[in-house]
Amino acid sequence: MTETDDAITQLITDHIVPGASWAVLAPDSVATHVAGMAQVLPTAEPLRPNMAYDLASLTKVLGTTTVFLQAVEEKRVTPDAALADFIPGFHQPTTFRQALTHTSGLEGYIPHRDSLPAKALKAALIEAMQVTGECDRQVVYRDVNLLLVGWALETIYGAPIQDLIETRVLTPLGLSGASFHPDPAQCVPTSYDDTTQRVRRGLVHDPKSAILGAHSGAAGLFATLGDLVRFSEFVFGTRQAAAFPALAYRDLVRDQTKNGLGRTLGWDLRQGAGALWLYHTGYTGTFWLLQPQLQRGLIVLTNRVHPRVNLDFLARRDEIVAGFLASASSPA
Repeated sequence: MTETDDAITQLITDHIVPGASWAVLAPDSVATHVAGMAQVLPTAEPLRPNMAYDLASLTKVLGTTTVFLQAVEEKRVTPDAALADFIPGFHQPTTFRQALTHTSGLEGYIPHRDSLPAKALKAALIEAMQVTGECDRQVVYRDVNLLLVGWALETIYGAPIQDLIETRVLTPLGLSGASFHPDPAQCVPTSYDDTTQRVRRGLVHDPKSAILGAHSGAAGLFATLGDLVRFSEFVFGTRQAAAFPALAYRDLVRDQTKNGLGRTLGWDLRQGAGALWLYHTGYTGTFWLLQPQLQRGLIVLTNRVHPRVNLDFLARRDEIVAGFLASASSPA
């Protein structure tokens, strides 16, 4: 066991998460681990290999960003094209690049957001967003950025974004355990309702994505550890498929903001081992680090929202990421 493995195992021991599935990727090896429980309430259930997790915002990078990069390779769009050219009713000057790097500065208040039906929520998000002084000056992570990118891609390809992700990413790349409509019995539960004594299982945890359904490119995807390992191998170039936008991905590992704010298209960036790493997190307790040139990575899937949200997880996650990057920088 490495220090990273020990740190993740300690999350379970300290009851920060009920269980975890994780993988450490190296050029010639993939070490996978499954430990702990899938759920602790209302009854205890052990975590099994190949269970699907609610990926939360990892949907943004595995799904929506990949479809966008496909569109770039097909010359249907450029990063600096305006979203307003593809989204009826959206009149802000925001570009795909600004939305994908979360430097759009878009902000807006929507009353009773989580109680609106899908059509009304989409309309409200399109109409309420206004560009603020944060634009190109500050990274402010907001789901609406990737929702907008997804709606623009719907116009480009003529189908809901989740359908596009299924047909253009999941199926052609062989991500057989990934789905927006998983078998609940194969899913790791998320939240637990004390009143009904029921768990949320196989249904997206994110409220906006639960309302928007097939039209949410911000969350909603369930997948196994094996699916993320397989996708990582496409990023590394050790797997190839016509559907994978390899050329666009090769250009991804660099700061793509206007003022050096440390993000690329879809992904955050971290420094380690003399290189930039692609990085993203998900609210449910998922996080993913990849360095394509070094062919190294870390994938961690947990259910930190079961039985309820654990705020201590965030600092521990950041410690694990920092420790992993430090070990990657150390001589073998």
